[in-house]
Amino acid sequence: MEQVFEKYGWGIYLALGLLWVVVGLNQAFLPDGLAENEVQRVLNISWSELEASSPITINLIRFMYGGLGLLKVSWSFLVLAITVTGYRKGEKWAWYTLWLVPGLLVSSALFNAIFLGDVFQMLEFIPILSISLLGLLLPYKKYFPR
Repeated sequence: MEQVFEKYGWGIYLALGLLWVVVGLNQAFLPDGLAENEVQRVLNISWSELEASSPITINLIRFMYGGLGLLKVSWSFLVLAITVTGYRKGEKWAWYTLWLVPGLLVSSALFNAIFLGDVFQMLEFIPILSISLLGLLLPYKKYFPR
């Protein structure tokens, strides 16, 4: 008999995928709010100061954040497609493929820590990384029965 977390463990990745769609759309179409904090951290000047001194740079930042938002949306659709097809049915290929999610999160955390020179940048990835690992490890027996 399947446990509840084995039967519905795919729901964690469904929720993560839907969350990333919303975050990606927000980043694609409303990049200023997200970029403002990053500009402050990296350049050590405020968004308004940068906008006054270099409007071309602001446009480049908006373009880059918008592109990354669209990339995040496409990544989310890939995660959702794998989740509702193979992962929900208990197919091993889907379980192995979804290990890309924690891999991407760890590499993003390392990139931020190295690029910004602040190890504490990694802390914001811990909750979502934990949830993604939980989504893979809870239904483990479904994919690898004895």
